[in-house]
Amino acid sequence: MHRIMLLIVLATLSLCWATEESQKMEYKHREDKLGDLIMVGIEMVDNMEQEAYMKLWEKFFEIDEKIPNAMDDAYYGISFATQNAEGKEAWGYMVAAAVKDLEEIPQEMAVRKIPARKYVVFEHRGSVENIAKLYEFIYGKYAQSGEHKLLFAESLERYDHRYKAGSDDSIMEIWVPVE
Repeated sequence: MHRIMLLIVLATLSLCWATEESQKMEYKHREDKLGDLIMVGIEMVDNMEQEAYMKLWEKFFEIDEKIPNAMDDAYYGISFATQNAEGKEAWGYMVAAAVKDLEEIPQEMAVRKIPARKYVVFEHRGSVENIAKLYEFIYGKYAQSGEHKLLFAESLERYDHRYKAGSDDSIMEIWVPVE
């Protein structure tokens, strides 16, 4: 059930558009740093449709136990810029777990190395139905505030033991790279 709700959350994100209400909201955030990360999972390119996100998370949960050397209990949704099969700029999304090393990684899985960097971390509390408002705030009002310069690099959604599908006590984080 937890995995199904996570899929629904991701699907909802792909369908939401900026609203005037989200631009008025304020969200607490903190600065944090992460060292070099090695992410292992599956990814898609150039497909931002709700069903595609859901299928990607479903497929990941069918194979996630095959990932050796996972570092913690968290799963990540990673958004990144890339090139598609035609060599054109594209948008990608990866569902992954952080690992200690690349020994024994199954061939069907993708690997993404994310260099150490500074992030601004936004915590989303409660129902994930409103998470799109947080994204709208981050890439709208916050990005324009000048508090940090957002980097054009991988952003992370972090779902750990605090994430409780359908609960007002649920917590997940969005890690946005900054200068």
